[in-house]
This record gives sequence, structure tokens and C-alpha cells, in this order.
Amino acid sequence: MVNFLRRSTKRSFVALLLIASLISIASPIVAASELEDKKSDSAKAANNSETASTTTRDIPSSSAGGDRKTINVAYSLFGDSITVESPRVAPTSPAPSVPQKSGKSSSSPSSNVVSTAPMTAGEKFNYFMKRSFLSFTPYALSIFNGFVSEATDNDHGRHMTAGDFMADSMTHAVRGFTFRATANFFEKFAFATVLRQDPRYHRAPGKRSVGARVIYATTRVFVTQGDRCGCNQFNFSFLGGGLAASGLAEQWVRPEDRGIDRVFARWGSHIGVRMFTNLLSEFIGGQ
Repeated sequence: MVNFLRRSTKRSFVALLLIASLISIASPIVAASELEDKKSDSAKAANNSETASTTTRDIPSSSAGGDRKTINVAYSLFGDSITVESPRVAPTSPAPSVPQKSGKSSSSPSSNVVSTAPMTAGEKFNYFMKRSFLSFTPYALSIFNGFVSEATDNDHGRHMTAGDFMADSMTHAVRGFTFRATANFFEKFAFATVLRQDPRYHRAPGKRSVGARVIYATTRVFVTQGDRCGCNQFNFSFLGGGLAASGLAEQWVRPEDRGIDRVFARWGSHIGVRMFTNLLSEFIGGQ
């Protein structure tokens, strides 16, 4: 019996030692795991609080007895389903437009104002080509003048047949077209470049009466704008170019239409036609 008690006591002591050693080994492991759990819990709580603050900034805090960590986790889990409506702002009506006064602005130029800057020699040559060959107007005017000239010409007993009338009308049209192109060459390019004058017609500046505009348009055959000063000058380029073209026309007109008196008659007719086209440009067209 004594031996049994001794053996049981020894076994109990050994068992206690084993239990104590196991506890001593497991306690630091448990402590370390608890420390790691605490760190992970704190990190999760921080992330959840940041998520909750960005998604639900305006949600009030819980009551005094509630757990803030639980609320943050709940809002982070259900943040997509929770929407906080911002107060709606009534749309503001646009400011009423202020009616503008009718009339021309003093700061911005009118859209109808054309440039009066001096033209270069190349621009004057292009202007001559456009007015002589690159437009429908000179061809139409030449054909019209041809029909009128043949209809009023009874020197040689014409108008025998319709074919003769058409052929003679086209002959007058070619002569008129040649004279007009020659006059444009001298007036709008050659003389205008040498004398440095503007070959264009500029409408009357400012507001003027009808009579004043008529006088201005008809007198612009004698007055033009200078390239150097921009001031008014005697229109040598137009008058000299027209006279030169009238003299050269002696080479292609009929023999009965030649002579000094015919040269000045053609020149006078050319000046009258230019006065009429100036009136059209003044009241209908531009330059």
C-alpha cells in the first residue's frame, strides 16, 4: 500500500511538472498571438474608420453606450447601400439679357467698310486681270454694246439678214472688248503703278445726302487716292490710260472711225461710261 502511494505520488509530481512545463512553453506563444490579434484588430479598425469617414461623413455618432468600432464596421460593410442625399439647390435662372441699342458701335468698324490700303504692283495687275478677263461682266457688256452698236449703225446699209446682223454685232463686241481691256491695262496697272495711284473706286465716306453722293461719284473720274499720302490727287492714271487706249484703238477700228476727233470722242464716251459705273458702285456695289 505504501509502495502504491509512493508510486502515485511520484506519478502525480511528474505529471504536474509536465503540465507546468507545457504551460510555461505555451504562455509566450499565446501572448504573442494575442498581441498580433490586437495589432490586426487595430489596423482593421483604422481602415474601417477611414472608409466610413469617406463614404458617410455626415452620419452622426452612436449613443453613449454603443461601440464605435462596431458602427464603423457596419457602415464600411453597408456603405454602398447607404446614400446620404445632399440638399438640392434650386437652379438659378440665367441673367436677363440686356437689350443692345441699335446703331453702329464706335469701337468696332462696320462690316461694309472696305480696305483703302495702298495696292502693290502685283495686286494692281491682278485687279486688271480680274476686271478684264476673269469676270463675267466684261464679256456681257461687250456683247450688249455690240448689239446696240450694230443696231444703230446704218453707214453701209446693213441689216440685210439675221446672219449678217449677228456677225457684225460680234465684230463690234470684239472691238469693244479689246478697247476695254486695253484701257484697264493702262488705268488699273501701268499708269496706276508708275504714278502710284489707287485704281479702285471707294464709296463716299460718312453719311451724305443723295445729291452729295451723286456729285462725289461723278467727280471721282477726276480725283483718286494717292498711294503715298492717302490723300486726293488728280486722276492722271484713269484719264491718261483712257486717252492712250483711245489712240491705240485707231489700229483696229474701221477706216471711217479713225481720226483725231474720233479719238477724243471715244475718250469722252469712256469717261461718261465710267461716271455711270461709279454711280452704280456708289449706290449698289462696293469698290
